[in-house]
Amino acid sequence: MNFSQSNFRFSFTFVLYLLFLSLGSCYSGIEGKLIGTWQGSDFLFVKIKGPNLVATVNGGLDQHLNSKMILKEDGSYEMLIATYDNGKGTWEVDVDQLILSDESGNELIYKLLKVTDKELVTSHEVSIDTPSGEMSGKITLSYIR
Repeated sequence: MNFSQSNFRFSFTFVLYLLFLSLGSCYSGIEGKLIGTWQGSDFLFVKIKGPNLVATVNGGLDQHLNSKMILKEDGSYEMLIATYDNGKGTWEVDVDQLILSDESGNELIYKLLKVTDKELVTSHEVSIDTPSGEMSGKITLSYIR
């Protein structure tokens, strides 16, 4: 092997290393921004079908505004409404989704719409059984730090 082949091989290996390093840091960058305590700041429910239950929707808004989502560095999470436990489990990111798995094995998948150091916006589909029938729609949740 001559000097130019060795130099090319080193350069190529170095470029591949930088590429893999940058891909890894993009993924951990989203997770890094998510770690911490998030306070509910806004709630939007768009009904797809079912009865008009303003009190139920307003109750969801009140709960969200009094809620905290704590995403820990070890991959665990806690959901609190005021000071009351509203769920625990593990969390992970898959592309543009935040996946929460509770202690019973139930999964809730949130689409990540916006992630910054100070703001988090998610959306997910929901279906609620009510005495007036099933109500389903899409909820957009906003959080701040």
